[in-house]
Amino acid sequence: MPTPTCLPRPTSHERYSDSEPRVSSQADPNRQFITGIQPDQWRNACTSEGDVRGLVNHLVSGQLWTAELLHGKSGDPNPDLEGDLLGRDPLAAYDAACAAAQLALEESGALERVCQTSHGEVPAAVYASTRIMDVFVHGWDLAQATGQEQRLDGELCEVVYRDRKPRQAMLHQSGMFGPAPDVAADASAQTRMLALFGRPAAPAAPIRARELGHAGMYVRDLEASVRFYHDFLGFDISGRLPGTVFVTSGRSHHEFALIEPGPECVGGPKQPAFGLNHVAVRVGETIEDLRNAHRRLVEAGTPIVGMFDFVIQKAIQIEDPDGTIVELYIDTDAPWRTDPSIFEKALPKALQL
Repeated sequence: MPTPTCLPRPTSHERYSDSEPRVSSQADPNRQFITGIQPDQWRNACTSEGDVRGLVNHLVSGQLWTAELLHGKSGDPNPDLEGDLLGRDPLAAYDAACAAAQLALEESGALERVCQTSHGEVPAAVYASTRIMDVFVHGWDLAQATGQEQRLDGELCEVVYRDRKPRQAMLHQSGMFGPAPDVAADASAQTRMLALFGRPAAPAAPIRARELGHAGMYVRDLEASVRFYHDFLGFDISGRLPGTVFVTSGRSHHEFALIEPGPECVGGPKQPAFGLNHVAVRVGETIEDLRNAHRRLVEAGTPIVGMFDFVIQKAIQIEDPDGTIVELYIDTDAPWRTDPSIFEKALPKALQL
């Protein structure tokens, strides 16, 4: 099978527009990034799609959807294009998806068609232009998350920047991209292009711990633990959920989360086990502080266990070298001091940064 391209590259006499994207014979550099992923890097945090495996899966899905839509299929949900599409050989899955997309793009009259996407009818040429942008930008995401060379083709950076700059307001109104960082007037084409899509213009600042927020512990007998921390040590009860009691000294919503696990819990160092469940470290005051922490994790290739909006806090969960969950968080403005029930009214939900 020939090396799939699917990431068009302009020659000296070619330029892209919504009406005339071109596919060249140049190999897709994303294939090199995927080949460079080390076995222990698939769970590394990524700027988008959660982790490295999720991002590669997104790229495969996008290429398969390109073939579907160019062949007249609708953008309605398709179980065959959802879930894990990588299997045991992500590179082979990517190659096959790129080959399918390229064949569809090279069919006679393909770019004169109309794609029936989930957002409505889109001219095939416009859809192809969007795919070029998506694949190209996500290639940088992969390189960053896996510590590979992050320098992209400068000419293609300029092409994508010129194509998308007039639509900057629309890009950010979509909610799919973070705030565009300020960049210098003489910044490189790559820096300007990445900034359009919310990618940072400079490395994140080092994470600075502000204070130890709270500890969550699995306990053998929840009511006995409540008597110890509340009745004996004098912590106040600040909230309850099924199987969990939160206690506080008044400094924050809770210093301890006392959690009663299921019957599978046994004593010992491996979770779930009685003892420490996680520790929480406040890393700032604003959502920008938390976004900076997320960027730092991405740049360091640190796997993220989860990202949650806990109503009274927003948090990113990672693991320390021994597997202990460490929660990096900021407080919110939720008025839990005057309305103790606020925490119980809303269950934790996924956090988007």
